[in-house]
Amino acid sequence: MLTFLALAMILTFIILLSKKKLSVFTALTLVPLFYGLIAVTLNGGTVIELFDWITQGIFFKQNLETGKVSWGVISPGITILFSILYFDLMLNVGLFDPIAEFFIKKAKGDPLKVTLSTVMVASVVALNGDTTTTIIICLAAFLNLYKQLKLKLSYLAIIIVGPIGIWNQLPWGGPTIACSTAMGVELNELFAALLPGLLVAQVVVIVVAGYLGMKERKRLGYKAGDDGEVSEESIQQMLSAIREKDPELKRPKLYAFNLILTLGAIFILIKGYVHGSVVFMLASAIALVINYRSVKECNERLEALASDVLPTALATLGAGVFSGVLSGSGMAASLANTIANIIPTSLGSHMAPIYALIAAPAICFLPQDAFYFGIASVIKDVMGQFGITPIQAAVASMAGQSFRLISPVIPALYLLCGETEQNFVGFQKEYTKYFWVVLVTYMIVFGITGAIPY
Repeated sequence: MLTFLALAMILTFIILLSKKKLSVFTALTLVPLFYGLIAVTLNGGTVIELFDWITQGIFFKQNLETGKVSWGVISPGITILFSILYFDLMLNVGLFDPIAEFFIKKAKGDPLKVTLSTVMVASVVALNGDTTTTIIICLAAFLNLYKQLKLKLSYLAIIIVGPIGIWNQLPWGGPTIACSTAMGVELNELFAALLPGLLVAQVVVIVVAGYLGMKERKRLGYKAGDDGEVSEESIQQMLSAIREKDPELKRPKLYAFNLILTLGAIFILIKGYVHGSVVFMLASAIALVINYRSVKECNERLEALASDVLPTALATLGAGVFSGVLSGSGMAASLANTIANIIPTSLGSHMAPIYALIAAPAICFLPQDAFYFGIASVIKDVMGQFGITPIQAAVASMAGQSFRLISPVIPALYLLCGETEQNFVGFQKEYTKYFWVVLVTYMIVFGITGAIPY
């Protein structure tokens, strides 16, 4: 019965999100509440017992035999809140602007330089973890240039989203947050395991962008040294896409300070010296006071960024209800045991790479939270029965991010397709044609580092 309830709860959650009948926060909260009430009724328990499961999912639970305390979602939830706040502040003050401007100036009229500049600008802007912002800025900076040079707009689209799929996996990115919360692993530990794969994937994406630039050189008959440079006026128009985005918020004179503060925060986070929530809480407070001196300006920034910060933080806390009911009721263990009994013993030790390959299409076509909270959180327990650690299971889940940025459930991609004059299916095919290599890269690198056991 518990297995049936678990499946029903997960499917209801996925369907309601996919059909957009509930928001992420309300689905994570109300669906498990409904099925939790059924579970305690069937078990002859009380509503107080259900509230205990939810409390443990949000805050912590203690093993009475070993005394070990397992944190709920409150730990990553606070980290998420302040990390998003911090990097939104850094985007506002213009921390990433000089690097983006440098690559735009280098592009000139050479198709190879243009594609390489595109991928580098997209990589820099994507560090803030926001897909929509990255797409808007890169389109504003490069769309007219591609049209002027008669470069393929389909290449512009896939070059923009290639780095986004990689750098969305930073500790303040939505996928990493969802995976960390659903799988019950610390953000900094998950990121440390992902980092080697992300760095190599970035190199691969640059190589692919270079290959596309060489193809365009050949198609257009361009030769290095030709007098085909873009006018200074056109370059200034591209730079304005960076410079004119909220100019009143930028703080160029404080660039060195903001850079040092950011590098220091990231270093401390990766090293694990201090909990991520403390790192970004303090860094956010320092960044606010130094960059926006008056109380009025600080309050205005906090109010303006609340729309970015709150939805993800609320969804993370709502996930505590989902995970608390799923685990506390015994549904998760029952479902995991059922699945484990079906899997042949000979395949059990190879579950991680098999699951990583399956995760790619799954995370492409399912809402992100539906995948991580509805599927990955259960598969983690199944893999645990074959000796695969939660971190390894989490990394296997993240490998599917290589195809996340062609998902039909990401609204910003329709803007991208419209501006680059192509239909969505054509965009998916073009991306898959060139960037399948990112998934292969993850599988190889994570296999070498042991992040995905083979």
